[in-house]
Amino acid sequence: MSNVDLDRFAPTRTDDPYWNESCWFSFSIPEKEIHGMVYYFFRPNMNLLMGGPVLWDGSGAHTWDCLYYDWHHFQTMPEGGEKFDFRSHTSFEVRVLEPRRKYALKYDQPDFRMDLVWNGIEEPHHFLGMEIEATGMSADNRMHFEQMGRVTGTIELRGETMQVDSYALRDSSWGVRQMDGVKRGSYFWAVADPDNAFHTQVMGEGDEMRVVGGFLKLNGETASLVGGQRLITEMGKVTPRLFDVTLIDEKGRSIAIKARTCSDLMVNFYPRVQVVWSLLEADFGNGMKGWGDIQEFQPLEQFRAMVRL
Repeated sequence: MSNVDLDRFAPTRTDDPYWNESCWFSFSIPEKEIHGMVYYFFRPNMNLLMGGPVLWDGSGAHTWDCLYYDWHHFQTMPEGGEKFDFRSHTSFEVRVLEPRRKYALKYDQPDFRMDLVWNGIEEPHHFLGMEIEATGMSADNRMHFEQMGRVTGTIELRGETMQVDSYALRDSSWGVRQMDGVKRGSYFWAVADPDNAFHTQVMGEGDEMRVVGGFLKLNGETASLVGGQRLITEMGKVTPRLFDVTLIDEKGRSIAIKARTCSDLMVNFYPRVQVVWSLLEADFGNGMKGWGDIQEFQPLEQFRAMVRL
């Protein structure tokens, strides 16, 4: 990816109406079990921008009762905007402060103001297989990466100012995205410190799922994942509450991690897909713990059948 300008729209865009350019930045206040994100994507062949900020904790799990939600499904693309340089009509603003590394995230509405700076702490990691495994779509003309970072700044929610200073992840992608054929899986990560972290995606049915990709960073050295599995040890009503995950990387290293989820949010950004997005606490062993998040996803009809039992 070193020869590609990841801060701009894809130079290889096709004319498919489902061509998609997605961007996501996470942020947290872990001690309060508060999690947030700005997630947005462009459908440039439709002149469409979707997205905005979301903030939640354990007090509300839906768009109508979480701490804040202003994710717009229908906005025209800002004239002259770029993938990480634009301001929407809702006041949602993203700016490149340092290419591939540092970004300003802003929002200004009466009940919610956001002024954050997201700093990458290592280079992006390419995970091409993410959407291929989840949706069965072709690998042709597709890009997807994750990047570890740290986010700092302030959020003002209904007059209360909260300080943000947390490890974080962001991702970005381009390619044709059609979600009708999504399979069951989970995308999750955690950062203990700048030298120890992981990101992975698992796929499958039942309590045990296989690792299909991601990265492992141990003692300052990062490598791609080549195997592993996740085992759910306690299931909540809508998402795993406790699970164990074993990760194996291309250097032959492995780690067994125990994870706990909290502060769930029901997310329906795409039709026919249910996502339960939660804050995640991970125990790396030897007294080392970290925070991240988890996106548990499955076909909406399968999820409906599960919760209506």
